[in-house]
Amino acid sequence: KIVPLEAVQDLLSTGAWIAVVGLFDPLTAVQAERLASFDSEGRKLLAVVLRDEVALLAAEARAALIAGLREVSAVVIADAEEWGVALRGNPRVEIVDDPEGERARSAEFVQFVLSRQNG
Repeated sequence: KIVPLEAVQDLLSTGAWIAVVGLFDPLTAVQAERLASFDSEGRKLLAVVLRDEVALLAAEARAALIAGLREVSAVVIADAEEWGVALRGNPRVEIVDDPEGERARSAEFVQFVLSRQNG
């Protein structure tokens, strides 16, 4: 399920896709449910895992976790600057990119862990 970015154009030619871009750091039940919510009739789900120097897990580990989700058809790892070149402008792909939401979900998880440690 994990494909190199260079192969994504061939992959996208196989039908209609929705690409969800994010850090997925960490992959929580909330994140998994969010990905599952994009599962819709006739479209395949591509998760674009962004590399990030300060992520809790390496991009490869996050990609492996996401690849294990039933609803996800494929996973690609990319830098924040490079994924758009491969995906934008492709009429077969709807892109969901919510960087502020990603940061908020990660911060919420960190707060949850800290609150559990404190009490």
